[in-house]
Amino acid sequence: MEQRPARRAEFDWLRVLALAMLMVFHSAMGFSTWPWHVSDPHQSVVLDTFLDFLLRWRVALVFIVSGAALMLALGRHPPRAILLERLRRLGIPLLFGILVVEPPQVYLERMQRGQFRGSYLEFLPHIADGIYPAGNLSWHHLWFMPYVLALSAILLPLFLWARSAAARRRLDPLMQAAAELHLHWLLLLPLAVIQWLLRLQGGDDHTFLTDGHGWLEFAVLMMLGGVLAQWRQVLTAIRNERYILLVVGIAAYVSLRGLWPSIGEDPTPLPPSEAVAWATLSALNLLCWTLAALAFLTRWFRAGSPALTYFTEAALPVYILHQTLIVHAVVHLHAVGWPLGLKIAFTLCFALTVSLALHELVIRRSRWLRPLFGVKERAGAVGLDVVLAPLLVALTSRWRAPSS
Repeated sequence: MEQRPARRAEFDWLRVLALAMLMVFHSAMGFSTWPWHVSDPHQSVVLDTFLDFLLRWRVALVFIVSGAALMLALGRHPPRAILLERLRRLGIPLLFGILVVEPPQVYLERMQRGQFRGSYLEFLPHIADGIYPAGNLSWHHLWFMPYVLALSAILLPLFLWARSAAARRRLDPLMQAAAELHLHWLLLLPLAVIQWLLRLQGGDDHTFLTDGHGWLEFAVLMMLGGVLAQWRQVLTAIRNERYILLVVGIAAYVSLRGLWPSIGEDPTPLPPSEAVAWATLSALNLLCWTLAALAFLTRWFRAGSPALTYFTEAALPVYILHQTLIVHAVVHLHAVGWPLGLKIAFTLCFALTVSLALHELVIRRSRWLRPLFGVKERAGAVGLDVVLAPLLVALTSRWRAPSS
């Protein structure tokens, strides 16, 4: 009988930190020169470079973690139960987000752009007036959830086969060779082809049904996550090359910005030969920064703890709530004369604090709200005290007067 594997703390940490990185990204969007849902009059071109850097690989870790979680879940649950669990934890929050969480963002955007005048209650009847951006119905920052749901169902048979005894006899030696020969660099080939497809697709806008580039890229990343979860030696090999990945990633990004400073993720204007060079360098940048972040984060953060359990459960509801809070902050800071850095810091802290407070004081304590935010039943018994208690102990021990 196969032993049920324990949770892998490094992947839980990776999920929490990947979603935290997306929160930082969204907190800065309203203060850049890029078009976004809402914007502040004080903007920074320097900030655009930071956002461009993150834009090229920001969601890759989310799909790697999703693939790893799918592979690990097969060691604990039957396939049907896994799909039902993913539907419950992602499908229900996605629907709730579209109908409840996202409309305030659209309302504030319409108000700031002069496309609507009136109260939010007056706006509510117009939520279903077409699909965003022409209409008001949108999944905004929750766009990756339907991809993860669909790809989980598509890749599940492949993952199930990879765990079988017959497949392991073939794959175990192959993965050992991949680790020893550093074959993770071969991922550059499919990623370069996928990046080149952006030229045919005309940009990376995650349209779901017509997003051939996104489907292929996210499928590769989820399969990579499955491999890393099943064959630890591959993850170890990537960790051992973390500094090489970092140096090559820096060189790749500097080259991209130097050669094509205005292209971003839309290589449509490039001639075919130049598009091939762009796609190869863009794929190298994506691969190196994703694997470097994966290597460093799973090396630094791999110990389980009660605090990790709490943050793992809080990550999704906090993420679901955060962008609506960010949009609210950007709109209400519009006329405030603070320095740009202070505005961004306040926006991030406001979104993080309020979303965490709502999770702690409302969501995790309510058996009705937990399913709407993808929170498991056990979260009702794991509170913020598990995070604060060690901190309080450390502070009291530090300041306690020594005994005579």
